[in-house]
Amino acid sequence: MPASPQRNDAPAAPPAAPLRVLSFDVEEYFHIEAAHAAVPRTDWDRWPSRVEASVDLLLGICDRQGLRATFFVLGDVARRCPRLVPRIAAGGHEIASHGNLHDRLHRLDPAAFAGDLDVSRKLLEDQSGQPVRGYRAPTFSVVPATAWAIDVLLDAGFAYDSSIFPVRHPAYGVPAAPDRPFLVNRAPGSRTLLEIPPLTLALPTLGASSKRRHLGVAGGGYFRLLPEMLMTRGLAQAAQQGRPAVLYFHPWEFDPGIPRMPLPLLGRVRTYTGLESAAARLEKLIARHRDARWAPMAELLPELTRQARARPVFHLQAEAPIATVHAAGEPTQA
Repeated sequence: MPASPQRNDAPAAPPAAPLRVLSFDVEEYFHIEAAHAAVPRTDWDRWPSRVEASVDLLLGICDRQGLRATFFVLGDVARRCPRLVPRIAAGGHEIASHGNLHDRLHRLDPAAFAGDLDVSRKLLEDQSGQPVRGYRAPTFSVVPATAWAIDVLLDAGFAYDSSIFPVRHPAYGVPAAPDRPFLVNRAPGSRTLLEIPPLTLALPTLGASSKRRHLGVAGGGYFRLLPEMLMTRGLAQAAQQGRPAVLYFHPWEFDPGIPRMPLPLLGRVRTYTGLESAAARLEKLIARHRDARWAPMAELLPELTRQARARPVFHLQAEAPIATVHAAGEPTQA
């Protein structure tokens, strides 16, 4: 009599919790790219600082929800508010660099960028007492035209970058870039850097086209100006596909009291819309997704690096445009 097949009564392993990263680009409202012409650098001291109260609000949300985040801090903010970075670090959060004076990389050359990184990093490490391993460019300005920045970041010893947004946008974006962690280099044969892109929602292809279309749903103006269901769908899709969801926000987006700057009409709409409700919306969003595994980027580097090595290296200078979309109304201040 044939033996009966053995039964495996061991319980199935529970599905892995979705991996999510909450990040903040710590800058003043007058640092934003939309105000670059309206509020020149020589006028910054004439505008009141508002960033500390907003960061404290965000630290409170993180504390209540029991999560730690990555704070990409601008060097100019750290200088103006020397007690801010130590407060963030004391909460167990990661300190990373957002550069020094919020210059888009298009306004710098490699030597100037290296100096910008050095000033910012030394200041942040001195204030936080922790190594600064990550960088995010103002306005996501690591694009094919500034691909030289990859080598500058590697020369400076950064472990990762989070500046390449895989969307099409008038001010930024690399549409052909992967929507999950990947290794990037300037050109074939050059050194590689770990890239951790913000969250996007993959949309259905059009007709017989096989080209991807990505909608930015990671935060910022996408969060304040668009229906919340789009971010919810993006989070669900990322979880289903096993890719981390990186969200980003700015402290000024949670401060309805920021002064009104002399911006053009479109800049005013993009900057001041949704400020009153942003804090409550963010806390509710996190609370609804408490089943996820929230962690700072630096803590996840081994895991994210393994994921990135499983796919081809992305050559930034060789990036070819594909059919993608961006969310209408996303501000250009990142």
